[in-house]
Amino acid sequence: MPERCNRSSASHRPVCTVGLVLALVPALAGLAACATSEPFSYLDGYRWSKAELDTYDTQIISVDGKSYAYNSRIRVDPGRHHIVFTAKPPAGFSLSKEKALDLDVEPCMRYWFEAKRLNALEQDFEPRVNYKEPIAGCDIASNSGGQVDPGKKMGGY
Repeated sequence: MPERCNRSSASHRPVCTVGLVLALVPALAGLAACATSEPFSYLDGYRWSKAELDTYDTQIISVDGKSYAYNSRIRVDPGRHHIVFTAKPPAGFSLSKEKALDLDVEPCMRYWFEAKRLNALEQDFEPRVNYKEPIAGCDIASNSGGQVDPGKKMGGY
C-alpha cells in the first residue's frame, strides 16, 4: 500500500514536494509551449474609432483565400496579405459588394478596418485601416531590432 504524506513528519515532506513538482511539470511545460518569440499580428473587422461619418464595420470574408468564422482577432503572420471584405448593406439593398485590400501587415500590430462610403445611401465602399496599435507582450525587438511606433489613426490606407 503506498505511503501517504504525513504532514507531521518532516522526513516525508521532501517526497511529497517531489510528487507535487512532478505533478506540475506537465502544466508548466504546456504554458511554456504557449509562449512564442515569433511575431504575429491581428486583424479585426470592427472599427476602433467610430467618429468619422459614413464609415461602417466590415466583415472579413477571407485572408489569402482562407475564410474565418469570426471577425475579430484573426491572427496572421506579418507580411503582405490579400484581405476580402464586405460591409452591412445600406438601406434599400439586401447584399453588399465584396472588396479586396492588399496590405503589408507589420509585426506585432493589431489592425481595425472600416468601410468608407461617399454617403449613407451609397452601396460601393472602400475598405481601409481604421486604426492600428502595437500588441502588448508581442516581442519584435529580438526579431527586427526595431522599436514599435505607438498606434496612430490611419485616415486611409
